[in-house]
Amino acid sequence: MTFVVTCPMTLAELPQIQALSAREKLELVDEIWKSVSANPDSLEVTQDEQEILNSRWTDFLQNPASALSVDDFKSQINTLRA
Repeated sequence: MTFVVTCPMTLAELPQIQALSAREKLELVDEIWKSVSANPDSLEVTQDEQEILNSRWTDFLQNPASALSVDDFKSQINTLRA
């Protein structure tokens, strides 16, 4: 199953945001995240997303050892960043 996110807006349509520095863009992302996370119940899970979550949960229940510990996850992320 493929998970595709579509956005009705593109950066090309927002020249003011394009003109921001990388730090300013990250600060804007943080502000947007704060506004979204303030009301998590407003986030809808689509049917496709629910199917993906259900599939992953079923896979985990069948093979719990396949899950990563937090430390293993952080280690893999740090390795990818290097």
